[in-house]
Amino acid sequence: MKVQVNDAEHSQKELVVELPYEVFKEAADKELDALLPKAKIHGFRPGKAPREVARKQFSHQIKSQAIEKVINEAVQDAMTSNDIIPISQAHISDVVFEEDKPITFKARVDVFPTLNLSKYKDFSFKKIDVEITDKDIDDALVSLQERDMTYEPVENRDSVIEGDVAVIDFEGKKDGVAFEGGTAKGFSLNIGSGQFIPGFEDGVIGMKKGETKDLNLTFPKEYNNAELAGKDVVFTVTVHEIKEKVKPEINDDFARDIDPNSKGLDDLKAKLKRGLQQEADRATQIEAFGQILEQIVAENPFDVPYSFVKEQTDRLAYNAMNQFYQMGINPEQVGISFEMMAQRYVEQAREQVKQALVINEVAKLENIVVENEDIDAYLSFHAELQDKTVADLKKELEAQMQIDAVKNEVLGDKVYKFLAGVNKCENSKMSKQEYEAHKLAEQAKNQAKAQEGEEEKEEKKKPAAKKTTAKATTKTAKATATETEEKPKKTTAKKTTKKKESEEK
Repeated sequence: MKVQVNDAEHSQKELVVELPYEVFKEAADKELDALLPKAKIHGFRPGKAPREVARKQFSHQIKSQAIEKVINEAVQDAMTSNDIIPISQAHISDVVFEEDKPITFKARVDVFPTLNLSKYKDFSFKKIDVEITDKDIDDALVSLQERDMTYEPVENRDSVIEGDVAVIDFEGKKDGVAFEGGTAKGFSLNIGSGQFIPGFEDGVIGMKKGETKDLNLTFPKEYNNAELAGKDVVFTVTVHEIKEKVKPEINDDFARDIDPNSKGLDDLKAKLKRGLQQEADRATQIEAFGQILEQIVAENPFDVPYSFVKEQTDRLAYNAMNQFYQMGINPEQVGISFEMMAQRYVEQAREQVKQALVINEVAKLENIVVENEDIDAYLSFHAELQDKTVADLKKELEAQMQIDAVKNEVLGDKVYKFLAGVNKCENSKMSKQEYEAHKLAEQAKNQAKAQEGEEEKEEKKKPAAKKTTAKATTKTAKATATETEEKPKKTTAKKTTKKKESEEK
């Protein structure tokens, strides 16, 4: 077997392989040997057909299985002999097979990229320090109060107002006919929540217990049901019960109700402050870390394997799709498929993969490792935040198979601390409110940038002016084919073989 190993784009190795025809012939004989005992051929008892008759009868099957086997074995042998450690299945292409001639093919496989970090120090980055104030803690208490409130029947008035929960029956009709999804009984409507189409909740405000009323409304033109979009309808609504919000008083009892391990309100406030500070510090550290990593990646360009990018892309797309489901929305019904969502995240995934590889490479270069005491410190800190014992938290993480994720997080923290020390930091202080506004502004800027990118892609898709020649068109086609990223596929010699074989007759 002859093997030529080439470096290919996207952190791949290309194997150009030539196999002697005798290797295939031997494999074909073995396939025939395995087939003979159970071969069913007209005119012969099972397993009793002559060898050459069976070879001719099952020619295609024997050849297909034999060539797939020798190619797959050759790929494995070639990678082993050339110390290639694959991180994906091989993609086989350009198979040439002719009788009594050597078999040639190419194989591409993803390999772990080689990083040569020539510079990862002396960059500049900005770090925001968020100060948690008493107002932030009070706001958190109010949020807990809202979460813990109950709804009790109204006793001092008889009509619905903003903020109430009205228990209602309703039936919606279009042109006098009830439409699907427009009817419910005993429905609890939170007035002011915006659950229903515009005008519905406003129509319920002022209604009295036991009252029935017709609401003449119009569905929004952009409503996702085409049969109802922009259409006039009538909802017949009956109010059965009116409830109002009853908020618990914020005191020691409230604190112990929220957190049974709390000693009282002051203790709960202290815990809230620690939690809010940890959340803010984590967010600003990730932001600062990202600035450093972006500069390192830009200064030290390298390719990343497609399989790594694909895995991260799918993870991001899955999380995005899951957010829709958590909001009670089926993304498929609003025209958003998993494939469409994944396509949006390709570049972000590629950048995240590069940054993760940089973190590991810096750790290797600077001998940064995660020790047992690092894990213990992590568990101790988070156990205190969650009011759990270290043993219980560790057991929980092990059950969820999250210990490796913890190790990665701890390693990232240690690498960040190292990089923060060897790069130039410009610190600034913000309140929690200022930082949240800053984050919203950054998100808006990133969304605008992404939108510009999408518009640029769409612009490029538009057909060019008709003034062209066949020669120019051919050149463009070649350039496009060259620029297109080839994606690894599973090893399937059958599907990629270009057969130049003479069929036995």
